[in-house]
Amino acid sequence: MPQRGVLRRGKITARNRYRSGFKPLFVTAGLALSSALSALMVFSSPSLAQSQAPEAQKPLEESGEVLLQAEELLYNRDTKVVTAQGNVEIVYGPRILFADRVIYEQEKDIVTAKGNVRILEPTGDVLFADSARLTDQMKEGFIDSLSVLMVDNTRVASVEARRTGGNVTTFHKGVFSPCNVCKTEPDSTPLWQIKSYKVIHNQEEQQILYEDAFFEFFGVPVAYMPFFSHADPTVKRQSGFLFPSISTSSDLGYGATIPYYWVIAPNMDATISPRYMSKQGLLLETEFRHRTERGKYEFTVTGTKPQEPEEGTPADTDFRGSFFSDGAFTINKYWDWGFRTELTTDDTYLRRYGYNWETDLTSTAYVRRQDGRNQFLAETFFFQGLLEQDVSAETPIIWPLANYHFEPEQEILGGNVAWDTNFMVLTRARGTDSQRISSAVEWESRHITSTGEIFRPFVDLRGDLYFTDEVQTSSGQTTDENLVGRALPMAGLEWRWPWVGGTGSSRQVIEPVVQLIAAPNGGNPEDIPNEDSQSFEFDDINLFDPNRFPGYDRWEGGSRANVGVNFSVYGENGGRFDALLGQTFRLRENTDFNAGSGLRDQKSDYVGRLRYAPSDNFSVTHRFRVSQSDFTFERNEVDLYGRIGPLSTYATYAYFSESQSTSLGTREEISGGASYRIDNNWSLRGYTRRDLADDQTLQNLLGLRYQDECFALDLNYQQNFYRDRDIEPDTTVMLQLTFKHLGTTGFSSSLGSNTEE
Repeated sequence: MPQRGVLRRGKITARNRYRSGFKPLFVTAGLALSSALSALMVFSSPSLAQSQAPEAQKPLEESGEVLLQAEELLYNRDTKVVTAQGNVEIVYGPRILFADRVIYEQEKDIVTAKGNVRILEPTGDVLFADSARLTDQMKEGFIDSLSVLMVDNTRVASVEARRTGGNVTTFHKGVFSPCNVCKTEPDSTPLWQIKSYKVIHNQEEQQILYEDAFFEFFGVPVAYMPFFSHADPTVKRQSGFLFPSISTSSDLGYGATIPYYWVIAPNMDATISPRYMSKQGLLLETEFRHRTERGKYEFTVTGTKPQEPEEGTPADTDFRGSFFSDGAFTINKYWDWGFRTELTTDDTYLRRYGYNWETDLTSTAYVRRQDGRNQFLAETFFFQGLLEQDVSAETPIIWPLANYHFEPEQEILGGNVAWDTNFMVLTRARGTDSQRISSAVEWESRHITSTGEIFRPFVDLRGDLYFTDEVQTSSGQTTDENLVGRALPMAGLEWRWPWVGGTGSSRQVIEPVVQLIAAPNGGNPEDIPNEDSQSFEFDDINLFDPNRFPGYDRWEGGSRANVGVNFSVYGENGGRFDALLGQTFRLRENTDFNAGSGLRDQKSDYVGRLRYAPSDNFSVTHRFRVSQSDFTFERNEVDLYGRIGPLSTYATYAYFSESQSTSLGTREEISGGASYRIDNNWSLRGYTRRDLADDQTLQNLLGLRYQDECFALDLNYQQNFYRDRDIEPDTTVMLQLTFKHLGTTGFSSSLGSNTEE
């Protein structure tokens, strides 16, 4: 007659532990059930009913000790069978097993769990099964109706599963899907899933393999794959082919791209993307990324040798390509260095093959030292213009451009002092060369009176020394090598007096500002070329800048007064309105500014800004420059943003008169877009850009997007109306599909390369 010991509502606590005769096996998410069930091995010891004094405290998974709780615990000493039933809960280290009934046959080394079997993994994954039968220290076994819910909501389910070698789990008639099912219809089909006669999960290689698999979309089989594999959800990086994309274009012909992702090392990888085009041949793109102990760098190389000569191409050879790179590295706590490279074989290559629409490229390298407010920065620059009028021989190369900025911590003469030294060497293959060293000392102080007035005196003492060659003067003559120096003193006083008031639920602030500057006239001899101050616009941003030229080559001389007023209104709910209006007054005109700048005359144009934002859902900003002589707009910009429920809109209007740039003429443009969220998954967006001066549309875009937890769809219709040599207007339709864990596939179609509005 077998003897039984019954423990009702029994619990083995930290003071009453049983020990296993061997170390339990650990497995991961594919069949973590076996590792948690190994807790039952505690009953294999003959000293089952004896309590032993615990050794030095160890983690449960190292000591072989477990915590068990059940409504009923049975042990048959004759057959050496342990039975736990009724809300069985076993805790082994970070894992928890739940089941209705658990049986361990010690002689046969078989563990059986039945009824609502659940495993809670330390990763957050949860495993569900009707029953499980395991042997050989949990390395071999079968599981009925296994389903796995991973931490990212990916699901794997099968009629039955088999565990072999403690590493490989084979799901028979398995289903894989990261998609959620409808909560109101739990038996409904996921958006997409992979059904396979056999699904093999190799945990060591972190791969999921399929044999005789069907890819289903909305429950309809759309593709059959005799053999297919992908990385399991625990893998972030693994070598392999990515989803291909196909396209068709009247310019490039039919095309296909099959990218290959290569994990070279844990800190290094690359993506190789051959792209075949029926009319142009093969285009190869390679992206390489590398992270080091001191920083990181990456580069992208593209190239093609078109099969057919392209009419109007600016390429000098049959080969066309590009090289882009970027890197940043730390030397120590103060020093760092980096680089950026942007190079292409010809002007239109990048736009022709859809890489980007930039019209100029900049390559640079730098070394920098940062210590609090003090900084040293040395840079080099190489420029490549991509417009038809750009001449490479006349494009400057800067080697180097260095600047040192120093601010002592202590005050001097009751104010803050800053010292800047700048050095530049600029050369050309043909044209003007310029070398410069400049040094300036700035001092400023701030004082607030008892009436709330703010006074800020400031002084700027600067000296420049230039060595130039082949500088073209206003008379058309070209200078020889020449050494030119100049001294540029300036002193000023800024006065502000903010007034604050309130009415009802709003608060108002009005602040008049007057800035008086004394400086000698001139300071810009013709022997000094203007290399870094050609791009200049007088606006509300630089109204109170003592020197409004952006670079060193030009200096704003002459005594003047900058006058303006700020006005703001703040609502109690966060809304605001602010305005700025200002003007500059001179003792005499400054011919260093061109006639269209708005700053040449004794009285400048008016500049200002109006901004209204009653809430986070709406804002409008108006920036302008108005002629002081006839009050017409010389510059007019309006930015609008609005959001009403699921609808978001934005629009921009810009106008620049011909007086600002005679080479570009009058420029007037409007652009705008909107996006509408149809529901939680669907959204619609659109964009348009139109040149009002030439009365032509430049670009249109209409896009439809669907996105959920496992799938994304993007459908875009785009029109471009640009022309430049071998670039013609065209219309493109692109469909892109993204599957979670599987990657992205895209389909595009060019509907014609000669689209006219």
